[in-house]
Amino acid sequence: MSNVEDDEDKLLRSVGLQNAQSILRVRQRSEQELRDTKEALEEETRVLDILNKTGAILASKLDLQALVQAVTDAATEVTGAQFGAFFYTVKAAAGGMLTLYTLSGAPREAFDKFGHPRATALFGPTFHGQGVIRIADVAKDPRYGQMAPHHGMPAGHLPVCSYLAAPVALRSGEVIGGLFFGHPDCDVFTERTERIVVGIAAQAAIAIDNARLYEEAKRAADERKLLLEAERAARSELERVSLIKDEFLATLSHELRTPLNAVLGWSEMLLGRSTPDAEIRRGLETIARNARAQAQLIEDLLDMNRIVSGKIRLDVQRVDLSAIVEAAVDSVRPSAQARSIKLRVTLDPLVVPVFGDPHRLQQVVWNLLSNAVKFTPKGGRIDVLLARVNSHVDITVVDSGIGIAPDFLPHIFERFRQADSSTTREHGGLGLGLSIVKQLVELHGGTVRADSAGADGGSTFVVSLPLRAVREDTGQHPTTRTRVAGQPAIQLAGITVLVVDDEEDARELVKWVLVEAKAEVITASSAAEALELLATSRPDVIVSDIGMPDRDGYQFMRAVRERTLAEGGKTPAIALTAFARSEDRTRALLSGYQVHMAKPIEPQELVVTIGSLTGRTGLPNQ
Repeated sequence: MSNVEDDEDKLLRSVGLQNAQSILRVRQRSEQELRDTKEALEEETRVLDILNKTGAILASKLDLQALVQAVTDAATEVTGAQFGAFFYTVKAAAGGMLTLYTLSGAPREAFDKFGHPRATALFGPTFHGQGVIRIADVAKDPRYGQMAPHHGMPAGHLPVCSYLAAPVALRSGEVIGGLFFGHPDCDVFTERTERIVVGIAAQAAIAIDNARLYEEAKRAADERKLLLEAERAARSELERVSLIKDEFLATLSHELRTPLNAVLGWSEMLLGRSTPDAEIRRGLETIARNARAQAQLIEDLLDMNRIVSGKIRLDVQRVDLSAIVEAAVDSVRPSAQARSIKLRVTLDPLVVPVFGDPHRLQQVVWNLLSNAVKFTPKGGRIDVLLARVNSHVDITVVDSGIGIAPDFLPHIFERFRQADSSTTREHGGLGLGLSIVKQLVELHGGTVRADSAGADGGSTFVVSLPLRAVREDTGQHPTTRTRVAGQPAIQLAGITVLVVDDEEDARELVKWVLVEAKAEVITASSAAEALELLATSRPDVIVSDIGMPDRDGYQFMRAVRERTLAEGGKTPAIALTAFARSEDRTRALLSGYQVHMAKPIEPQELVVTIGSLTGRTGLPNQ
């Protein structure tokens, strides 16, 4: 029994030991599996963490260089490669494509000497977008030896056994580069690694596409900004040039008007005195006529500049066109009589007033009549007709002059155009008068047309103005000019006038005009001298030039207006100046002048203006 029991005991112990060993082996396998699972989970977590970080970076980065570096770093880390590279193409600023690259896991110096990979048998499929290439041992791959010119790994290259490459293609299908990874150990990259790299490449393509769109939008915005800046600079330069031009014209006007003022003023004063010798009278009339022509040339230049720059303004009011036509005819009658030209005027009594600027409308008629006189030979005829035609009023000027050639007729109203611009031309002028007529008539909502039978067939000009409608471009006329022809002479006895002008000729002319009207005159050659005189004298009116050295007329008048009433601070003042632009008039009025008058002066007009400022409007001895 004992032997049997011993055998059973041995058997039980053997079975128990085997069971224990089996249990131990199972436990050991379970623990290993747990460790393997844990390591796999940790690796998966690490990869997911890298991918999440990479996704966040790709979503937030718009800078292309930073983006491709982030992709290279993340993919190199995820694959376990020893080094990785991202070769990609960008548009060059000068045109064409440029290949760039980023590295991870190796210094840039390790690859600089090898240059960029070419589309060889090994690299070509990646650059052509033909899919992923994964090689366990690159030296054993048949494509490896075909890598000219080295036919293998170039000397000095980092050791590579495992190789993985994936193309990076945009949504459009365009391949912009490739991701390349290497490791000195063989068979490092797995199918799983390959799938991860493909996913990263797809994410990278989307991010790069977005970055490119952003760069293009930014570049377009920068270009628009540069264009706007260039446009602003060009506009600023144009404004500067326009200002210089305006200032030049103002200076030109001043310099031309100043001597004309003395010439025209003195000739008219001499003509207005007792009848001189016939030869002297003819000479004075010639001086006066040419001075007026010169003054009109200046006005034409300034008017055309105002029209072109849009600065001309109409002082719209009810206008009696009959009076306008008669005044214009009166102004050209002496020139017509000098050439024995017969002037005939026909005024329709049914014509009613129109709305317009009386000064500008008179300028229109005067320009047409002056042209007719200029181009009509001695002994010719000019007819002026004012008539109502339906809802318009027509002003017609017909002359028996040299006519207009058919080929020039379509250009008759163009600026600076003249039928004869040769050096032997018979008639002077700038070719601005008719252009100014057209512009002024159109500002009034009207039309002007010309007709001619050709050479020596005379000319007909018709201005048609609407009875009511007018473009109400309201504002002030640049100068205060009131026609006083036919007004009774005004005496200024008992009135003291302070005349301020640095030009002696101009100063003496104004003095003589006023002395002839019985005024008492005090003169000053500068603003400083005038202010000293005001300390001891109380003139009734001040007549001052604007352009003077040291202190100009604007500064002088502001100094006067700073004085008290007892010190003469409220003395009425006239700016008598060769600065005749609308802005000059506005500046004069803002400086304290009551009236702005442009040189050259009409003596009677100056006397009438002083009379109106002092309440003298009657006949002599009143």
